[in-house]
Formats: sequence, structure tokens, C-alpha cells
Amino acid sequence: MNRHFAILAGVVTVVICSPTLLAQAPVAVTGIVQDQTGAVVQGARVTLVRQTDASKRSASSSSDGSFRFDAVSPADYVLTVQMTGFENFQDVLTVGLENRRPMIVRLRVGTLEQEIIVEADSSDKLSTSASDAATTKIGDDVIGKLPVGSDDLMAVFTRFLSPAALPAEGVSLLVDGVPGEQLDLPSSSISNVRVDRNPYSAAFQHPGTARVEVSTKRGHRSRYDGALDSFLRTSLFAARNAFADSVPDIATRLVQPTLGGPLPGKKAAFFVAGQRFTKDESAVTDAVTVAGPFVANVPTSHRHDNIFTRPQWWPNDLQVLAATYTFNDQVFKNRDSGGFNLPERGVGVERRKHKVTVTHSLLSPSGWQNNIIFSFTHEADRTGAPAAAPGIVVNDAFAAGPSPSFVTDNKRTVDVQNVTRYYARARHSLLFGARVRADQIATADATNFGGTFEFGSLQAFIDRTPLTFRINQGDPNIAYGVYLATGFAQDEIRVTPQLTLTFGLRYDWQSTIHDRDNVAPRLAFAFAPGRRKQTVVRGGAGTFYDNLPRAATERSLLVDGVQVHEVVIARPAFPNPFGSGETVSPPPSTVRIAPDLRAPSLTQASVGIEHELWAKSWLTTEYSVLRGDHLFRTRNINAPLPDTGLRPNPAFVNVNQVESTASQRTEALAVTFQGRIGKVFQPYARYILSKTTNDTSGAFSLPADNYDLRGESGPADFDARHRFNLMGVLSLPRAFQLGLLMTASSGVPFNLTTGFDDNGDTVANDRPTGVTRNTGRGPAAVQLDARLSKNFTMNHEWRGSQRRDVVTIGVDVFNAINHTNVTGVVGVEASPFFGRANSAAPARVVQFSARYSFRQ
Repeated sequence: MNRHFAILAGVVTVVICSPTLLAQAPVAVTGIVQDQTGAVVQGARVTLVRQTDASKRSASSSSDGSFRFDAVSPADYVLTVQMTGFENFQDVLTVGLENRRPMIVRLRVGTLEQEIIVEADSSDKLSTSASDAATTKIGDDVIGKLPVGSDDLMAVFTRFLSPAALPAEGVSLLVDGVPGEQLDLPSSSISNVRVDRNPYSAAFQHPGTARVEVSTKRGHRSRYDGALDSFLRTSLFAARNAFADSVPDIATRLVQPTLGGPLPGKKAAFFVAGQRFTKDESAVTDAVTVAGPFVANVPTSHRHDNIFTRPQWWPNDLQVLAATYTFNDQVFKNRDSGGFNLPERGVGVERRKHKVTVTHSLLSPSGWQNNIIFSFTHEADRTGAPAAAPGIVVNDAFAAGPSPSFVTDNKRTVDVQNVTRYYARARHSLLFGARVRADQIATADATNFGGTFEFGSLQAFIDRTPLTFRINQGDPNIAYGVYLATGFAQDEIRVTPQLTLTFGLRYDWQSTIHDRDNVAPRLAFAFAPGRRKQTVVRGGAGTFYDNLPRAATERSLLVDGVQVHEVVIARPAFPNPFGSGETVSPPPSTVRIAPDLRAPSLTQASVGIEHELWAKSWLTTEYSVLRGDHLFRTRNINAPLPDTGLRPNPAFVNVNQVESTASQRTEALAVTFQGRIGKVFQPYARYILSKTTNDTSGAFSLPADNYDLRGESGPADFDARHRFNLMGVLSLPRAFQLGLLMTASSGVPFNLTTGFDDNGDTVANDRPTGVTRNTGRGPAAVQLDARLSKNFTMNHEWRGSQRRDVVTIGVDVFNAINHTNVTGVVGVEASPFFGRANSAAPARVVQFSARYSFRQ
């Protein structure tokens, strides 16, 4: 008995005939590939993976369009059909079922799937495209097998990023081609995630090693898919945090329903996902007060409700119109607790977000492809409450009193972008596009309106001799706009079948910086010697410009000495800083942006070799150099002069100016393996040896000496010389799956300070004589997470059609080896914790999960 199916070019449609007979002996699976005119097509790759043991068989269509698998044992197989230029097709094929008619698979043109044209997806094979790289690609099938809690998906993806390449505001995140700040999606709505894709493409503002690209799921026009996910964590099997006296109370729950399928008329489909996530855990406070050590588990909570919807229409085979709506509602209690903060320092946070995105994709038979995306986002946040009394901070000993944070934000964002690709003959692939974004922000920042006393040491607190008292006064309400515009053009030239060159040019403009000279050239090449193309040499270079963080613009507008003025009193009376009995009107402090501020730039160059070790398994070695110029830092330009001790401008105390005068240098050697080891293990592993030096710890970091910045040069805050990351799935007997995530890194630096303000600039960050920034080095970190899962599958007929139900049971263990990974080492000499840590990442915790899914 033969099982036949045909593959046709067109819109995806799968027709599975009703079974009539179940065969027991091995059978042959044959097929033919043809286009819509009936002409045969060669080069399509067909794969069968048996679900019980993950054994795999592959074949490609021959010159007559046919392919054949002999002696296929009756079982359920995952059928995958891949063909260049078309969307991959995947479904379950039950071998051994006699059908009256063949199974027909129609492949949809692959480029229609893209929400924004970035590059063709060739991450599943070695390619000579200069824009391709050793991409980390995580599909939803892999995500479901990895030990990932839905509350920390980004933590998994960012393990494979380069900290040296990250922009000032963190990870460069794109969701369906739209830049965003947070991954506010139910994990069940994610189709796949890519990291380090197209590192020198002009279509992106930031390099690939700083970027995470997320694609969401969409409904099918031919079938219904649905699922219900849930998980539970409790303290029953949890370990005690290294800095806690007891195991914390844990009660974390998640429920995620999803449903997708066709809409009436078969010209449209829908997908909807929801999430209710609640987490009741504890933060560990480890401090020293006048009464002695204070160690406690402080209860915290987080509730997150999330809805994602996506209707999609196909007016014809060459057009796709889609819309998405996302709603997020989050509530935190006792946030910022733990560490040196006593329980009363916890704050409440409320966040609500609505986002609508509309996408239109058009493919022209003449070789043009155009994508336009419009998105609107409305966010409303509230953090903290008015402080009824001053706060007390004893440097790296304890922090008491009410939290100074009290901020409300209302932000509206409109983002429009258009990207066009043109395939010019067989050698050129032209890509060009533009984007405009407008943010309208209204904020009320009454942070520290209650005031804060700062003490240099615990003894100073006992002696009632604070270093400073700071309080903000004035009107905390401001409204402002931030505008961004970009444009790019790129030409990918296939010089020969072995050599591809890519030339690109990008321009980035932002309204908050007067610098307009932000033209970023990009160049990449790929060369594959030999006909088999088992080895590819890749390289490239490019310039990437960054934006000024929103917080810098906001602080400069708010704390300008008029709207809100910060009053700083050195060596004040305690507990009443104005207790002299006289009217005291000290000069204010202010925050400014340097008039000559420039956009930071990162110049990156790399060269690497990819070699195919065996089928679909590659080893990549890459050497890269990064140079950062005009990086942000803050300097007090009104600090007391070293010679006279007088401030240059007596009308102010501190004038903290955000400047672009810092720099960074990075060298890195990365070795990456991806593919399969045998038939049972599919790993992705990367080792990086790197060294990064810079002279800033961020846009708002202040130097120890504002008039001599030479001591600021040192290892970067994230400079872990050795880093190893592993992600993989191991197939075990009896169809069990073991998902693994492992991270190991050497220690990162920490700063050594005295804890006192010896130079009178009102900041207790002075260092011992002869000590430069980040002289200390913390301990190594190791994290191993594991997930054991098993699928229970049932195929049956329901209402005249074939239906597949799957129940998945899983157990996740996070930090399985219960290694203590400290989150920082105290470098303040006056602190009772000097030279050791007082906080660590979570100890071992166990999570139970269950998933029911169906496909019809």
C-alpha cells in the first residue's frame, strides 16, 4: 500500500482523506511536486520524523518531481515540506492509513508571511547570503520543551546577546517587525524567536547581537488549533535562598487559553490568546541596622492579565492584511523590596497598555514586495505613592522609611513604517524603507518630594551625622514629545554562486539630539569555496547609532531648577535638615543635557567561518571588534574646584550634565555549535571569550572626580571574560523529552569606594587613593534549568474530519544544581558587607505544568 501526496504552489491548503483501513506492515510513502500548471518541480525537501522516537528520514524531489520513502513503519510522523521561496509546511501524517484520495499540500509563497521585509529566512541551511548569520532561532515547538516560565521568556533569549552591543535603553526588541520595549505577549502566542539575525542589515538600527526578533502566531484557513496551558510553582520543593533564614512562600500560577482557525468565507483566519499570571513570592532583605543584622523574606506579588488577538485576511494569493490587538494589565505589590531595603521600602506599581497594529503585505509578480505597518500604543503607569516622611539611606547597610518613588505616566505612540524589496534579475536584491515614530508623554514625577537623608556608614547614622539631605520641590507635571525618523537602502549582490556582497546605508534622526550627522554605512560578504558549500567565510563591518534615553530628556525638562528644583544640603541637621531656626533657602541642583551632545555610535567588524560538520550541523568561529564612541555619562560641571573648593556657579549646588564623551572597546571570540548530535540531542551551544573596557556605567553614572576622568577607565560592568550558553532538547526512551538551558560565566567587576564624600560634590562615590573604576571582581555564576516532559497523542475522527488531541505533562526545575549566583558584591569600605554579597538569584524551584492542545 502506498501513501501518496502532492505538493502544489499556491495558498496553503491541506486535504486529508478519511481513513478506511489501518495497515500493520511497513509501506512506501511516495509523492510528486508540481506547480499549479502541472509542471514538475525539483528541489523540494520532504522530512518525516517519527513521534515516538524522533527518528528522521529526508528526501528531495528529483528531476521528474518525485520522491519516495521505502519501508516506512506505521506510526504518526511529523511531515515537513520545505522549498525555497515558499512557507514551510508541517502537519502530522499517520502512515498506515489507507485513503481514498491523496493528501494535497499547497505551499503559500513564503515572502507573504513576513510582516516586515527584513531578509529571507535561510537559518535552516548554510547560505552564501552576506546577510545571514549563525542565528539563534527558537520555534514554538522548542520553546514548549525548554524550562521556560512565561514570566521570564526574555531572560532566555537575552542569554545569547552581546552586552557590549546593547543600546542605552536595553535590548533591541522587535515584535512582528515593530520595535518595542517589553515582550508583553502571552508565551503561547509566540511563533518563533530569532537572535543575531542579519547582523549588518541596514533595515535595523542595532547590530544583530543586540536584537531579539519575535514573530507571533496566526490562524490557519483550513483547520482549527487550540490549547490550554497551565503551570504551578509552590514552596513544597523549593530551596532556601542563600541569604534567607527560611524557604520563602511561593504560589505562582498561570493559565493560558489559545484558539485559532478559519473565519467564514475561507478568506480569513483568526488567532486569540489570553493569559492570567499570578505570582506570590518573597524578596530577601539582608541588611544591618542599629539593632543588628536584619534578615527577612518580604512578601511580594505580581498579577499580569494579557490578551492577544489577530485577525488576518487574504484578499487574493498576493496580498495579506492583518491586525493585532494586545492588552496588558499588571499590578505589583512590594516591588523594590529586598537587598538593603527594609520591608517598608516596597512600592506598588500599576501598568496598563493597549496596542493596535495593522499590516498590509503585497507581492507583485514582477518581483516587487511591499510591507506597510501602522501601530498605535497607549500606556498608563503608576509607581508608588506620596511619601509622608523622609527616607533614610545608610550606604550599603540599610534603607528605611517610605520609598521616595511616586510617578504617573501617560504615553501615546504612533509608529508607521514601510519596507519594499525588489528582486532585480537574478543578481540583485534591493531593500529600502522608512519609519516615523512619535511619542507624546505626560508625566507627573513627584519622586523624593518627601526628602532623603544619606549616611556614609552605620556609625555615622548612630552619630546622627548625615552626608546629605536631598529633596525635590516644585511642579512635577510635564508634557513633551519625542520624534524619530529613519531611512535605509540596501543592495545584496550575488556576484557568483559562491560570493555574495551586501552594501547598505542607514540614517537615524531623533528630535532630542541636535546632532544630524548620523549616516551609518554597512558592508557584509559571504564566500563559499568549493561546489558543496560546506564551508562559508563571512565578514562585515558597520556603524550603528543609538538614541538618547527617554529618562535623560525627562530629567532635563523636569529638574531644570524652575519646574522642579532639587535642594541638596551637605552635612545637614538630623532629623530636621532645616532645624537652625532661620529661614534657609539653599541653592537648587539641576539636570541638563550638554549642548554639544551627539548620538552614540557603535562600530562593529567581524569575520567568521561556518563549517558543516554533518547534515544540518554547523560549527561557527567568529572574531569581532566593537568600538563605541560618544557614549552617554553624567558629569557634575558645578562640583567644587579642586584648588579653591568653590563651585563655578554659586546659584546652583550640583549641575549634572548628560554628556556623550565616554567610549568603549570590545574584542570577542565566539564559537557556536548548532545542529544535532546523533538522533536524540539537538543542542545550540555558544562559548565567548571577550574583553570590554569603557569609562562609563551608564547615562546617569557620575565619576568619582568630575575634573579628572582618567580613573573611570576600567573593565565594563558586564565584562565577564568567559561565557557559555547551552540550549537543547534531548529525546529519551518512551518518548520523554528533556529540555536544557545552561549558563556559565566568570565573575563581573564591581566598584571599590570609601563610602564618603571627600571632595565635597555631595556624592559618596569617592575611591581609595590609586584605585580606578571596577577594580574588584565577583564570583563566577552557573545556572542549569531542566524540563522533563511527555506528550500523549490521540488521533480520531470528529464530526467527519480528522482530529489530533495532545496532552503534555511537564516538570521544570530552575537552578537545578542550587548554585548560589550572587547579584552583586559590596565594594563600599564603610559598609558592614564590604567584600561580600547580600543578595542572590533565586534558589532551586520546581514548576509543574500541563498542556492540552487539539488540531482539527
